[in-house]
Amino acid sequence: MSEEFLIPTEFIRHKRLLRAVLLEGQCWFCAHDLSRLIGAPWLAERVERNLNDDQFRRARVGDGSGDYVNELLLSESAVYAALILYFHPENRSIRQWLSLHVIPALRDPHRVDSGKPRREVLRGTTTLPVLKWQGVAWVPYQSWPELSLGPKSMT
Repeated sequence: MSEEFLIPTEFIRHKRLLRAVLLEGQCWFCAHDLSRLIGAPWLAERVERNLNDDQFRRARVGDGSGDYVNELLLSESAVYAALILYFHPENRSIRQWLSLHVIPALRDPHRVDSGKPRREVLRGTTTLPVLKWQGVAWVPYQSWPELSLGPKSMT
């Protein structure tokens, strides 16, 4: 076991806690919290058997009450693999929440917008959902047809 003592960033989804840390530019998530979030209590045991050694690690993580608990941490790739391993329709929205909110917030904690999508005017009067992250505007794939068409005055 590692002697790392980590203070996690806490995220809440449907009144359930997900603790995560950024180590050397990589996002790591508490397997116990993820298992509660997706309703798979056996997750930690199964992923540890099925993942590569670089996809998990053990560390002492703050539990919010001032104590540090030995936790299994999963890398970002391990979390996505776990969501596939335990298929459930809700996992798609959990993956989207992780991709659009949690991971950007971990990588850039000083952002003003905190990764919250907002509607922004692009090309005249066309409004699209846009996520501003690290100075770049990200438009959802589903909105690309609207972006390529633009306002009628441009055609």
